Amino acid sequence: MINPMKFFQLIPLLLVSLMPVLGHSPKGGSASKISCLESERQALFKFKDELVDTHGRLSSWGDGEHQGDCCKWKGVHCHNRTNHVIRLDLHNPGYDDYDNISDAPLKGKVSASLLELQHLQYLNLSFNDFGNAPIPEFIGSLSKLRHLDLYHANFGGRIPHHLGNLSKLLYLDLGYNQNCYSENLDWVSHLYSLEYLDLSFANLSKATNWLQAVSKLNSIEELRFSGCKLPDILSSSLPSNASAPLEILYLSNNSFIFSTLTLIRWFSNFSSTGLTDVDLSYNNMSGPIPDVFANMTSLSLLDLSFTGLEGGIPKYFGNMSNLLDIDLSWNNLTGELSELMTNLSGPLEQKLQSLSLVGNMISGSFSNMSRFSSLKILVLAFNQLNGCIQGSYIKLPHLLCLHLYGNQFIGPVPDLSFSSSLEDLDLSDNKFNGTLAKSIGRLSQLKTLDLSLNSFLTVKFNGHWVPLFQLESLSLSHCRLGPQFPSWLKTQKKLIHFDISNSGISDNFPSWFGGVAPKLKSLNASNNQMYGVLPNFSFSTIFGDDKRALDLSRNKISGPLSFLCHSREWKLIDLSNNLLGGQIPDCFTHFKWLEYLNLANNSFSGMIPHSFGSLRALSLVHLRNNSFSGELPTSMGNCTKLRMIDFGENRLTGKIPTWIGNRFSELKVLVLRFNRFYGSIPSSLCGLANIQILDVSSNEISGVIPNCVHKYIAMTRKDSDNNPPFIAKYVIEYPSSVSFEETGSFESTYFMWKGKEVKYTNHLGLVRLIDLSNNNLVGVIPWGITKLVGLIGLNLSTNNLSGSIPRNIGELKSLNFLDFSRNHLLGSIPTSIGELTHLGVLNLSYNNLSGKIPPTTQLLTFSESSYMGNSGLCGLQLNKSCPRDESHQDSGNNEMSNGQNDDDEFISEGFYIALGLGFVVGFWGIFGTILLNKAMQSAFVKVSNIVEDFVYVRVELTKARLFKYFKNG
Repeated sequence: MINPMKFFQLIPLLLVSLMPVLGHSPKGGSASKISCLESERQALFKFKDELVDTHGRLSSWGDGEHQGDCCKWKGVHCHNRTNHVIRLDLHNPGYDDYDNISDAPLKGKVSASLLELQHLQYLNLSFNDFGNAPIPEFIGSLSKLRHLDLYHANFGGRIPHHLGNLSKLLYLDLGYNQNCYSENLDWVSHLYSLEYLDLSFANLSKATNWLQAVSKLNSIEELRFSGCKLPDILSSSLPSNASAPLEILYLSNNSFIFSTLTLIRWFSNFSSTGLTDVDLSYNNMSGPIPDVFANMTSLSLLDLSFTGLEGGIPKYFGNMSNLLDIDLSWNNLTGELSELMTNLSGPLEQKLQSLSLVGNMISGSFSNMSRFSSLKILVLAFNQLNGCIQGSYIKLPHLLCLHLYGNQFIGPVPDLSFSSSLEDLDLSDNKFNGTLAKSIGRLSQLKTLDLSLNSFLTVKFNGHWVPLFQLESLSLSHCRLGPQFPSWLKTQKKLIHFDISNSGISDNFPSWFGGVAPKLKSLNASNNQMYGVLPNFSFSTIFGDDKRALDLSRNKISGPLSFLCHSREWKLIDLSNNLLGGQIPDCFTHFKWLEYLNLANNSFSGMIPHSFGSLRALSLVHLRNNSFSGELPTSMGNCTKLRMIDFGENRLTGKIPTWIGNRFSELKVLVLRFNRFYGSIPSSLCGLANIQILDVSSNEISGVIPNCVHKYIAMTRKDSDNNPPFIAKYVIEYPSSVSFEETGSFESTYFMWKGKEVKYTNHLGLVRLIDLSNNNLVGVIPWGITKLVGLIGLNLSTNNLSGSIPRNIGELKSLNFLDFSRNHLLGSIPTSIGELTHLGVLNLSYNNLSGKIPPTTQLLTFSESSYMGNSGLCGLQLNKSCPRDESHQDSGNNEMSNGQNDDDEFISEGFYIALGLGFVVGFWGIFGTILLNKAMQSAFVKVSNIVEDFVYVRVELTKARLFKYFKNG
């Protein structure tokens, strides 16, 4: 008989057990729908708690009424019978689903609560951001794991050897975690079941046993060790008697010096099924393409780019009937294109899908490619190809990509209508001419069209032309597009990248353009004559955090800049050299990506916005030649990544902030000239170790030049022997093409050089200049300035400096421009100035210098204007005898008649020879270097006539003065 008390005690338990039958659950839901195990559900909660999910990707992981079943949470998969969590896929969807989330990485910490998921077979955390944290060692205890994917998840540190315990693992991807390393790969050899291994860009430079470990992977099918800094393998160290079904081998970017061929032979024997994909790019394989590939009959992909190969393409390639993809780019291949293509004839003709020969020295005319009927990608860019292209040579119905840029093709753009599948066409940087045919509009699949840098190509269509394509990227830079803005662009609704710079447009910027491209990321319409008010651009946020670039410089555009506030993802803004005015909108607070800002040469006024201080990524800022007033905002001290500042020619006032020197450790250029700054030069500026151009001229600066200028480390380094002097480089024009990928191509600055304002854009690293002129500086020239042996220009003129010129000024061997004029300098001119063999301009005028001008060959080449206004100076250059010279004349007529005084001994026949040789060596030592450098010849030619006239006048003037000197005794 049942005890009544015990019966009543069992009632709650019975009710709980009957709840599923009765259709009730403790939380009012249906318990029959709950399938995940509570312990694993709680483990997932703990896992979530230690993650940072700013985009709400794990919002389905909750306790809500319809969230109880963790098997239905996003990324979680359970076994259909046991309900154990067996799969956790939390890879960042932004990399494969652009319509969902463009960039939504999980951050934080990978919790050890995953250990409670002991039935987990699949774990994918790829494309997230774990802040350089180490790969958790506990993952090696998930014994049932078969698939582990941590690709590109920003892990760092030592790869845990515990991963070698995962004996059931089939797939291991740790690639592109660039701060990971492993000094020994013994742990890899224990992964007996492994079929896929990717350790790309982990540092394996000390893993000398890497090949021995790989040889023990008897099941390996795909091996990716790109960019691992793998050590070379000696032939005596090669493992033997190893075999695996290896098909895909990626060893690119390891910089093998000796063992590239040795390794490919070993892996060819190691593969029991035959290699299908081989990537050995960015290694050393100098010499002709080896025969080792001839027997690889299964090969479908071969990448030997950047390996130093020479010669042509071997004939056996034509018999490789399975070869679909050949990349021999950026080597030293030579020969006629037609000959190379003949060597690809044979069974390969019908199979080849991709051929890339970019960056070689292949010559001749365009070959008939139509027999390669399966071609999808053809890249022949940056070679030496020439002549016209016949449209019949490109009858390729499957062609998707054609890149022929950087050659010397002439004539009309070929009719490509036969290649109706074409999506990507780049014919830029050639010599095509004539008018682009309307047949281009029949390429309905075209997404990228680049015809830039074909300066004789006309791209004009009537206003009713409607092409069939919808372009995503269009570049017509340096083509003949204008003078009207092309109205057919109204039809292009998918533009992302758009470049019509330097295309001869002199038209009103159309108001309709603001609504044409809702996905626009970059726009370059610079170097035209466009005018009117800017349309209200609506740069869409559809791409999330993708960066945006805008270059409308060198036009005549006016109006407000309010449109800038409509987007936060700016990386580059260049509106310089326009007619823009008014105040800059104070909306820069959220511009976290902005690296380059150029508003120079406009009519902006008012104060620099305080929100500039939020531009933490800002690298280059140019506000020169406007009417900005007030002091520099202290908030700008937060812009610690600044490399270039040009605020010259404004109405800025106040003291030069000390935080410039304290906070801007990367600063290379500081230009504050022609403003109203006052006070002394803060000694904190000596903290600018990387400074190359310091220009605070034409202000109201007082006090002394800081003694610590020797701390400008970048100015203490001379140019290497391979870098010619700075002379004449400033005539190089603004870059003809604009790259939005690298703001480094926008590095440029203005400064005073030899009395003229110049703009320097190329090789800025060669310029090292200090200009403190036209201020109220006092005191002496600090001794430390002679430590700056890399200086090209030094201008301290028009101040109140006193004392003498430093005796060792001749240490500044790189000087080309030296101006100490209009000060109160005393004493004699140091003889060491004559050692400045690169000196092209010298001005010591209007000081209190005295004594004889040193009669060195170098100083004799400068005219009277370099020394005038110093009443105590004497010498040949001023046509003024020194007292010592006169006393020698009075000492006796015999000495005079025989030419035995000191000056006559110096100025002899040998003097003329020395003067001539010194001038030739000095002049051609500088300019000859430039002429031998092909890249600088064009720049030099522009100034050669001026230089020639200058030299001729200087020599003739010197000869005349010498003649007059001797004639007058």
